[in-house]
Amino acid sequence: MNSKSLKLLLLVAVMGIGGCSSAFRPFVGSKDAYAAPVESVQYNYEDISEVGGGSINGGCIPGVRGIDPDKVGKTSWGYNSQCGAAYLKKQWKPGMTADIYWKILPYPDWRAKLLPGGGVVHDEKELAVIRQYTEYPHYTIPLPPPPEGRMDFDKAGGIDVHFLACNQIFITYGTREERRNHDLLMGLMQKSMKLCRKRPVIKSMADYRKHKAEMDAIREERKQIPQVILPEYIKQLEAEGKLPHQQMKNKE
Repeated sequence: MNSKSLKLLLLVAVMGIGGCSSAFRPFVGSKDAYAAPVESVQYNYEDISEVGGGSINGGCIPGVRGIDPDKVGKTSWGYNSQCGAAYLKKQWKPGMTADIYWKILPYPDWRAKLLPGGGVVHDEKELAVIRQYTEYPHYTIPLPPPPEGRMDFDKAGGIDVHFLACNQIFITYGTREERRNHDLLMGLMQKSMKLCRKRPVIKSMADYRKHKAEMDAIREERKQIPQVILPEYIKQLEAEGKLPHQQMKNKE
């Protein structure tokens, strides 16, 4: 199947499942793939932008607002919308990956000043300064196995993309069990927070001038940080013999 055909089938699948589906559906035109609705879960102060946002395996990632700075590391926010449909093979295999990118607004309370006159007109020079700090992470990530120790994704509810600290990603599959796993997810968030320095809170051009050197250093630092949390988690499952193919072999 060429890329144009795949994109056409993905569009048809998106139209078929709409924005209110709560489960994987067979991918249109394929017997061995699913169309999976995508949700976002945010653990950071920064925003995941809906405008020119992101994608995972062809399915768009919903935008999600950041949480209050004093709650970072203590709670999360999201699960409130679905977006498109990601292409996913029905059967999980070790080494299975997904292509993912997203758009980060790292200083969501930083606004350009309004100019006098009719309508809403922002200072273009300040807007240009703000926009240079927008980030566009792009990774190929390993996918964890389906829930309940299965090889097939038929019991999954969708792909949930958890945005941890330092541009780290964690993937779950929209099950009730994952929402009970608050301690696990917050533990991963705490671990991810150690991978880079914390962003300052910027709300004005005065804040920017005060913290510019730090902001520039953080921007460059984020470009160099590899995906750590998700690969380490999957290696841990493998070491503990918890991957589906390992469990199936143990039952034989």
